[in-house]
Amino acid sequence: MVHEFRSPRFAGDPLLVDILNDPDTGTKKLQAGSPAESVRTLQEALFDLTWNLKTAQPLLRERSEFVVGIYGPKTTDAVTAFKTRYGIHFPPSAPTGFIDGFAGPRTLAKLDEVCVVFDACVAAIEAKARQLVDNGVDVVITPSEHRTFPIERTSGTFTPAHIAGAAGAIFFKRGLGEASEVHGNIFDAYLPTFAGGPFGFPITDEEDVIDLPGFRASHFEHGRMRCELATGVVDQLLSETVPPEADPVF
Repeated sequence: MVHEFRSPRFAGDPLLVDILNDPDTGTKKLQAGSPAESVRTLQEALFDLTWNLKTAQPLLRERSEFVVGIYGPKTTDAVTAFKTRYGIHFPPSAPTGFIDGFAGPRTLAKLDEVCVVFDACVAAIEAKARQLVDNGVDVVITPSEHRTFPIERTSGTFTPAHIAGAAGAIFFKRGLGEASEVHGNIFDAYLPTFAGGPFGFPITDEEDVIDLPGFRASHFEHGRMRCELATGVVDQLLSETVPPEADPVF
């Protein structure tokens, strides 16, 4: 059986496809000295997923500093951190094993899986931004080296933006439908716990409260926040307490 990548990021690289189809012998992998084009493909994915920010100091914050086509110490550190997060060790048959900094078949398979979800988040957030603009809402995506930021231990991401003249962000989580925005006073009230907290991800854009003129509300997976426009005061209603996501992507 031939294994194929689901993400177009990796599908066109014959070396990566060859590694993916290795029966985990430990002999086929990306490592120091691997071809630059394949290494850059790996580095682009790791950078997009912010693994460049989860390694030892000094951090390489610029894409041009991290995506260089050379499998050096920073790439090794990022791969090691990625494999530690997902429990990718060698040998795979042992309950625990050694986690190295090489990118072999299981590492590429997991990276492919995560990138499919990540790229769906990017597409959904960009679609929401266009929708808001089409509806007459001013949206300015905050300039960044990253198109969106994964939220750890969830299956979603967020993209900072100024929305209707106020600080905010657009969020997307797998399984929730379309992306949703939060901004202004409600966003400020949401910041301390954010999407990984008890309210979870937003499930609506900010909207008028039909039966309560002068109020706007945002609804979340596990509650709602409501803002009185005259005062800017936000009240919060948490509808339920839920356990952490069972199998988060990020």
